[in-house]
Amino acid sequence: MSNQGEDELQFDIDASIIFQLGDQLITDDIQALVELIKNSYDADSSYANVRIDTTSGPGEGFTYSNAKGCIIIEDDGTGMDLGTIKDGWLFISKSPKREFKAQHRKTKKGRTPLGDKGLGRLGVQKLGENVEIITRTAEGQSALHVSFSWEDFRQVDRLSDVRPKLKEVQTRKTPGTTLVISAIKDVDAWKGEDATRRLQTELSRMLSPYAQARDFTVAATLDGKRIELAEITDLVRSVAQVRYLVDFDGGCLQIKGMSRLDFFRVHRGDEKEIFEDLVSADNGQAFLDFLLKLPASAGLNLRRSSRPGWFVEFERARGLEDIDGLVYIDEKPADPGPFHAEVDSFNFRQLDRFEGVFNKESEFKNYIKSFSGIRVYRDGFGVRVPDDWLELRKGWTSGGSYYGLRPENTLGFVQISARENAQLLETTNREAFTETPYYLNFKAILQEFIRFSSEAQEFVRRGWNEFKKVTVRTGDGQPRRYTTTQLAGELKVGFQRAAETRERAEHFNRVIETAVARVVEITRALPADAAESVVIRQATKELNEHIKEAGRVRVELEASLREIDRLENTAQHLVDRMETLSEQLAEVYETVSLGLTAEVLSHEIQQVADGLAARTKRIKDHLGRQKQRDATIQLYAEHVSSSVAALRKQLGHLTPSLRYARHKREQIDVQEFAQSLLEFHEDRLIAATLKTELIASKQSNFIIFMNRGKLTQVVDNLILNSEYWLREELRTGRSKAGCIFVEVSKPYIRIWDNGRGIDPAVEDTLFQPFVTTKKKDKGRGLGLFIVRQLLDSDGCTITILPTRNEQDRLFKFQIDFSGSQV
Repeated sequence: MSNQGEDELQFDIDASIIFQLGDQLITDDIQALVELIKNSYDADSSYANVRIDTTSGPGEGFTYSNAKGCIIIEDDGTGMDLGTIKDGWLFISKSPKREFKAQHRKTKKGRTPLGDKGLGRLGVQKLGENVEIITRTAEGQSALHVSFSWEDFRQVDRLSDVRPKLKEVQTRKTPGTTLVISAIKDVDAWKGEDATRRLQTELSRMLSPYAQARDFTVAATLDGKRIELAEITDLVRSVAQVRYLVDFDGGCLQIKGMSRLDFFRVHRGDEKEIFEDLVSADNGQAFLDFLLKLPASAGLNLRRSSRPGWFVEFERARGLEDIDGLVYIDEKPADPGPFHAEVDSFNFRQLDRFEGVFNKESEFKNYIKSFSGIRVYRDGFGVRVPDDWLELRKGWTSGGSYYGLRPENTLGFVQISARENAQLLETTNREAFTETPYYLNFKAILQEFIRFSSEAQEFVRRGWNEFKKVTVRTGDGQPRRYTTTQLAGELKVGFQRAAETRERAEHFNRVIETAVARVVEITRALPADAAESVVIRQATKELNEHIKEAGRVRVELEASLREIDRLENTAQHLVDRMETLSEQLAEVYETVSLGLTAEVLSHEIQQVADGLAARTKRIKDHLGRQKQRDATIQLYAEHVSSSVAALRKQLGHLTPSLRYARHKREQIDVQEFAQSLLEFHEDRLIAATLKTELIASKQSNFIIFMNRGKLTQVVDNLILNSEYWLREELRTGRSKAGCIFVEVSKPYIRIWDNGRGIDPAVEDTLFQPFVTTKKKDKGRGLGLFIVRQLLDSDGCTITILPTRNEQDRLFKFQIDFSGSQV
């Protein structure tokens, strides 16, 4: 009885599912068109020729010959036999490409198919009502002509009831496929200049405009007019001021950047003359020497470029496991696969280098903006990602790097492939990447590049600002640089000379006045006809002598005036240096303001905690006097008391670091201080599977005279840094347990942990402001800089010892308290 009719049971599906899937899979007609072009690529075709005709049908020989409006896509690929048509086009969601890719196979041209879901063909519904396929393989004696209409699916209940038409034809003589879509939907939307521009723009976005990212050609016409798909040529890219080459091989990220001298050129007034004066004469050599003497240059591997037309190059290599914030799978970072990227940054005022390409600055600007951003292309086909998906605008507007990459001035591509980056999955509707661990790490790796580009460009541009502020050309054309003290000295001497010149000028005026008065006096004293020639000769002689002296004074005066002019420039250099300092301080103020906020908050929380403690005590006393005690209320009161105690403990740790306690200095037993500080952090660290170890003895202990809050802030910063990186070690599975070591050894405190150590990329700039390898939202790079400043104010120092750990990295900090030792 139970087996009766079992052979007749089977699953089926309503034909309307075709429309539901097709509507949801592809959101617009251009994307649907691109998916069909991808089929030509997968078929090993060298091209896809797209013809759109809005006025007529396919014509004689086609099933739907008179259907108005048609799209024809033709290629010279491998074509399809009957089996491929059945298992490919007509078997919904079955994809032979999926199995092909799973076996790591390649086509004869070495391609890995882009499609694998078996659903993309349903997007054809976005384009038109009727579909015809004329296809021929190299082995086929004739071509196969398959045709159906989406209307057929509306006429039946079951999907399996739809019967496409099939016949053999001789209309196609060579291997390849011709796909015809007729009865175009919303045919008017494909007509006119607006439609042409839209098709040109959208296809140019979806198909790589970079020759480096494709080996497949697409040609398109609309109503007989050729659609010129944009290309970003080497000529256009040659005017970029900054360029980056990025390569990730699965284990290491290699970033190479280069900058032209034009990156520092300003096209206005005095700035233009300053550039010509300081750079053009020696092709930037003095400037490069200045940059190489700055500490941060070593961390950027700065050097003069050997590439024609480029000024400097900078480079950094990062191991995958050294990049902060990665997602791990089975204790290893999810590897998105190797990829290559190239990024160019432009200045819209460099039109003079585009002779024959652009006639106006506005044309250049619009061209760059139309392709702006860093885009992803898989085997030459665009993967849609959100605008500014790498957050260039956020990094630039947040003050992180004023000179970093700007989204509207930046062109770039990331080149991935179906074969090497199979783990980077696209959503079914091809609108974005699926946010898997592999994609998140892919994005994190590229954001590491963005971070480096900001650091490098910030360094060289601020270096230029500093160079021009402290450098002038002497009479022999050689550069001379000034320190702030030297600038002030120059001003002092110069103004002293100016004062002396004023005295000489006053004397000059008095001499002239005396000479004129003497001439007048002598002339009046003598008769008009007596010894006239003698008097005149004497007066003339005296007057000439005074005039000669006046001439000498005038020469000196002119020289002094020139000196004053030079001093104006010197004074401006000093002002500019102060402005630079103000800019740097402004970046620090944001962080300092957090301390002021904490100060106010600490005071208010202390008042609230005191009031809560007093009220809780009264409640507990009241409960104690009751004959019948409510256990729930009693338990709650105890919970509040313990919470207040914990809150006070935290406030007690914070309060000594605040402004109203900083001026107090006291004698501090270093070993006792270290022990209490580790105890304070102990509960939190234990909860994170971290521990601490104090290494000290009576003989190694010592006393210092210092502000306790300041000392707490210094040591706290080092402990919290260790905690952050040890937590990352545990999260990623690189370590099973972490430990922070504090050693007291007169007159030093040494702090280290058993993590990976200091990233080599920041070894030389560790104590500089805004240097960090943490993710953007995890650190500002100010902690160690502030620590050094705090210690310096008490005559103490902090260094990183040259000892290296098993990973060949520096890891041990040493604080020298000699300046505060009792």
